[in-house]
Amino acid sequence: MVLPNAEPKRRITVRLLIAAGSLQEQDDELGLAHFVEHMIFRGTRSHPGDSLVAELQRMGVGFGPESAAFTNYDNTIYHLELPDTTAATLQHGLSLLREYAEEANFDPKLIDSERGVVLSEMATRDVPEFRSSVANFNFLWPDSRVARRPVIGTEATIHSFTREQIKAFYDAWYRPERIALIIVGDADADMMVKKVSEVFGSMQARAPARPEPSDLIPATVTQPDVRIFRDRGFVGVGLTFEHAVRFAPHVRTRDERIADLYQSLAFGMFQNRLLRVARETGDTLVSPTVGMSSPVRGWRLAGFSATSSVESWRKLAAGAELEHRRALQYGFNQSELEQMKETYRESLDVSVRMKSSRNSPWLAAELVGSLLYGEPLCTPETIRADMIEPLEHATLQQCLKAFRAAWESTALHVYIATNSTFLNNENDVAAVLNESRKTPVKALAEIKRVNLAYQDFGPVGKLAKREHVEDLDVTMAAFENGVRLNFKPTSFEADLVHFQVRVAGGRMDQPKNRPAQALVAQLAMLDGGLGRHTPDDLRDLLAAHTLRFSFRVEDTAYVFAGYASRRDFPMAMKLIAAYLTDAAFRPEALRNAIATFNSNYMSLENSPGGPIQMSAERVMFGDSRFGVPWRSEFFRQNFKEVKTWMQDELRSNTLEMSVVGDTTWSEVEQAVGATLGALPPRKPMEKITAGRTPRFVGNAGKVWVYRSLPKLKQSTIAWYWPVETGDDVHRDRRLHLLAAVVTERLRLRLREELGSAYSPISAYIEHEGLPKLNYLMLYAEVDAAKVTQAAAVVAEEIERLRDKGVSEEEFERVKLPFVRNREDDIRTNEYWCYTVLREPQRDSRTLIAARDRATDTASITRAEVQQLIKRFLNRRKGYFFVAEPESAGPAKKWRK
Repeated sequence: MVLPNAEPKRRITVRLLIAAGSLQEQDDELGLAHFVEHMIFRGTRSHPGDSLVAELQRMGVGFGPESAAFTNYDNTIYHLELPDTTAATLQHGLSLLREYAEEANFDPKLIDSERGVVLSEMATRDVPEFRSSVANFNFLWPDSRVARRPVIGTEATIHSFTREQIKAFYDAWYRPERIALIIVGDADADMMVKKVSEVFGSMQARAPARPEPSDLIPATVTQPDVRIFRDRGFVGVGLTFEHAVRFAPHVRTRDERIADLYQSLAFGMFQNRLLRVARETGDTLVSPTVGMSSPVRGWRLAGFSATSSVESWRKLAAGAELEHRRALQYGFNQSELEQMKETYRESLDVSVRMKSSRNSPWLAAELVGSLLYGEPLCTPETIRADMIEPLEHATLQQCLKAFRAAWESTALHVYIATNSTFLNNENDVAAVLNESRKTPVKALAEIKRVNLAYQDFGPVGKLAKREHVEDLDVTMAAFENGVRLNFKPTSFEADLVHFQVRVAGGRMDQPKNRPAQALVAQLAMLDGGLGRHTPDDLRDLLAAHTLRFSFRVEDTAYVFAGYASRRDFPMAMKLIAAYLTDAAFRPEALRNAIATFNSNYMSLENSPGGPIQMSAERVMFGDSRFGVPWRSEFFRQNFKEVKTWMQDELRSNTLEMSVVGDTTWSEVEQAVGATLGALPPRKPMEKITAGRTPRFVGNAGKVWVYRSLPKLKQSTIAWYWPVETGDDVHRDRRLHLLAAVVTERLRLRLREELGSAYSPISAYIEHEGLPKLNYLMLYAEVDAAKVTQAAAVVAEEIERLRDKGVSEEEFERVKLPFVRNREDDIRTNEYWCYTVLREPQRDSRTLIAARDRATDTASITRAEVQQLIKRFLNRRKGYFFVAEPESAGPAKKWRK
């Protein structure tokens, strides 16, 4: 399938799709499809060993997202993002993909080392949510191939695979009639088709085909029941109502598409209602979600989930049952339907407006879905024309009928994910649900729709200055009240405008004895709503608008960032002005913040490197405001303290903002002038004083050892080196490339040779506004049995990089993808909005950096990187962290 597409410019996206995954495996082959995918990158006849990855790097394609692969239940897909659109590059890329499809050599020595890599990936993915998902599949379809064929396999089968077994699977399933090529890019269609014919036209099957398994689609689902799954990684109780309905895969008729529309409207109304109920009922019904999915082919699964504390599980179960029954019995009201129609109508319109800038990877994914699941590929105009008339005429009765059809043919499956503190059993849960059914329900009253109350912020602000930077096509201006505005028009994303509003302050302004305030604010600020609008009001208001923004607390700023359609940009500015002047800080917003914090904290506690990720910066800077707050620090916060801390700063501190996208200066000036530019005057910029700025404490050279949960199978090693040299964007670019060089070394030594790590990384971390806190780091989660060996390998490589340096060939292989990625950044709104124009009136170096980004990056030399390696990487310095599971035995005596 070939589709010419102009965005991104001078790039081609290629996908090699194999119609075989874990469902095609035999009983002794669990995980084999995924193992084959791994082994293909370990070499082909033409490119043995690591030379295949090296060849991709020499093309300018990095190992990772640009040349990734994924194995699913029923397919395996290989991604390739080509660095240019020449016929020679396309032919080269296609030739490599043909090697993937028929030339994998499965070197026995590399098979053995790859076992460790796959087991490391298995350990990385073995999180509570994954374990719960597996348990839920076994609850619903215990005899299905999906339940019996985990994509990654089992430890036993991964250890058992032989070369003959691997090659037999490969030859049987990687065959022409099970292969599709999807090519989307900024090139001529005839040329692309010609190259595919030249490269793949002669491909032949290498072995007889295996018969397709006869039981790909489960014949039945289990009888409705209650199932409890316990895992120490969960906080509280998660309850899910589920209902599975069998359907025969086919291309839907228009009547079926309309029925799906009604069902989508009904599920959307139910989701909105649950969010409203959740806010009104305290901790009874937290984070409700509802939706329809197809987890196994031939079945649709309706699901409704919510969480609560363990202590509140009875209220959760009864409240969920009551609301679900209310919707089934009475359906929805007209105001709920009108809101969902507005939302759906806007999504159809946005797709049409943004059609011209859809990028090639996105379109390739659409084509893959079309091939796999039989849905026709349609233009946004066709989809809108197909659905707009039935959308406008949809009735409450039609939506209720579709909603009931998703739930009513049998009783519900009830699935609970919790931890060992939940002492009740399935009969207890059933009893609570049965008792709840005795409680009568009544229809909900109509919801009163509101209009945005924040329309007038005072006289429209006047510009005090305006400057146009011709070579960058950037406008920089300041209003008389001190608000600074930076703007760049682009056509990268049709009808979309990105924005970022930065108010001076942030993490460095919070009291040292209240180190959780920033995180509390970040998690709960928007959820607290506005003085004149509840969060439910705001959700209703935004139903018919394309407008999203987030709030975060950075080291030196409070940041609102997001995007809006061109027509909705003025509303975005009104909402941000309202949050700056009238944020409500409602206490109930803290409830969801606590649930989110607990979930994130437990995820860290249940990961091999969690203790390091939580503590490393706190240790290095000797400042509790960095890292992850302890639970005790988080739970002693309240919104009143947060409000006291932030309110005055949001209303009066220096503000600089960026706007980038498909709009004009006059529209931006008008929208900002009527909102942020109309607010009271802002304070002048305050520089962070030396006394307030943390520094690396004098413990470099020490080893910190943490103990992680005994059930974990991986240890973690991490090394951090301070880079205290001030702001210098040219040096920073070289440090980022240095980190890429170290990542490549870690990949070769820890993954490819030792077979102990799945994705070791190195990175250069910048603390914007606090350059004295920048650092280089490396991080690897490794087989716990090999952690000592892995640490020795890492130390050895650091010494080797310092003493022997990087070869010219290795340097160029790493540099080419690095340069190409930074070139691609220049054609993104994100780069201009969040990097170049973040605060150029405070610090003009970002404009200077934008001018020479491509040329300076391309000019980086091996000698420059080598000089930085010698300067900063020293095995006897830096901060060395180790986290080992308690099951690994007595703590080792670590030394540098």
